[in-house]
Amino acid sequence: MTQFSKYDSEFCGNIPIHIINTIQEYGVLLVLDKEKLTIEQVSENAATLFNMPFRDLPGKPIQEFISAASYAVLEKQLQERSGNKINTTWQLGGHDHFTLLHIREDMVLAEIEIASALAEGSASFTALYQQIKNSIGLLEQSKDIPGLCKTSADELKKISGFDKVMIYTFDSDWNGNVLAEAMEPDMESYIGFTFPASDIPKPARDMYLRNPYRFIPDRGFTPVKLYPVINPISNTFLDMSECNLRAVAAVHVEYLKNMNVMASMSVRLIKDNALWGLIACHHKTARAINGELRAVMELFSSVISARISALHHQAISDRSSYLSGIYAGLVENICQAEELVPGLLDPSPNILALLDASGAIITYNNRTYTAGEVPDAAQLEDLLLWLHVKQLRKVFYTDSLPSMYDITEQFREIAGGMLVIPIQPAQDQYIILFRREYIRTTNWGGNPEERIFFDENPRIYHPRHSFKLWQEHVKGFSKPWLPEEVTAAENLRSFIYEFLTSEYSQE
Repeated sequence: MTQFSKYDSEFCGNIPIHIINTIQEYGVLLVLDKEKLTIEQVSENAATLFNMPFRDLPGKPIQEFISAASYAVLEKQLQERSGNKINTTWQLGGHDHFTLLHIREDMVLAEIEIASALAEGSASFTALYQQIKNSIGLLEQSKDIPGLCKTSADELKKISGFDKVMIYTFDSDWNGNVLAEAMEPDMESYIGFTFPASDIPKPARDMYLRNPYRFIPDRGFTPVKLYPVINPISNTFLDMSECNLRAVAAVHVEYLKNMNVMASMSVRLIKDNALWGLIACHHKTARAINGELRAVMELFSSVISARISALHHQAISDRSSYLSGIYAGLVENICQAEELVPGLLDPSPNILALLDASGAIITYNNRTYTAGEVPDAAQLEDLLLWLHVKQLRKVFYTDSLPSMYDITEQFREIAGGMLVIPIQPAQDQYIILFRREYIRTTNWGGNPEERIFFDENPRIYHPRHSFKLWQEHVKGFSKPWLPEEVTAAENLRSFIYEFLTSEYSQE
């Protein structure tokens, strides 16, 4: 799979989706000169709102078209510099339009939604507030991240009205893992599925750090061009990185079609200032939702993200406290025994419990001590030669020993992973911990090796057609060593050094 992961990052990771230069047709995009507030660039559907051919708009002051109250608010917002993104309402031709302003150094981008395109009714403020309050209360009661994700999917489906809501997280290779879903019964389930990183390439993922959500009300939209093509202020294509109206790449439209999805909304989930995952909303038919509901989804993004962070750090704290208790018992055993090895291998607690290992070997003072499942003497001798060359100065660990060290099938079963605490590496004195092989099974949404298909023209490519379960079984790994476990191992190494130094000074 390494080949394909690299292929994803090099090909899909270089697609310039921020300069697509077209928009979706549910809104109108204007570019204003920041100082003069004149229209400099427009989307070619501007006549829908301005009752004037789009070619006649550049050069005209925006004050001629929006109400005096809207213009006064715009001036005040620019003077106060209240942020780079401002949600506001512009009145054009006697109708209110939800408008998102992007304040840049020398220009203002205005995304104006066409009221007729957002005709779907909304609940009263009181009813919506009560629904939001109840849902947030349920989220706050979640005790772990899987439970939080399930509650989030259920509640957001009720509030948003989408046919399907999925919560998924990214792994270390940026593959997306579906943790929870709520959907209509006639839709295909993706619960527990993993989607390859190419489905949301790096440029798209980076967008979510700047934009809370991505909304596509109708995948069958007709792209609307900008006029003039080159932005007169920057003299380049317009950077649309933060524009919600930004059009959708043809390959993503085809991707939605293959999923039988007409409308979608993806909302970011952030943990520790990094993209953790997404809330993915799908609808079987085209569906326009108003700015109010999208603001609610953005609010839930913040609430769920905060809860994910809190639960994640609480889990780390709980794990660290648990390991600290075992570590303290281990240290006490060593001090009471006044000997290193008996203290480490004492039945309760012992080093196997501290590091969740299935086997341990301690090579110390020209003797070998073992506990649990360990390789035989000949295998150990070869392993010690390998470790000797490494000249370890700190804890060494891997969850895939077979990928870096040639071992037999039997050896691999008991030593998929290994952690080594050096005692005196120059004398081949180590504490070696093993973890049994753990066969990793990934439930891919479609064959990941068929994630992209090329036309005869290599510049044109298509997403896979099937999202049916495709299982991959990978051998040669153990369960990974957690950061808290590695820290505990480092703490033990430091203690052993001090203990032996004190022991030698007394002799």
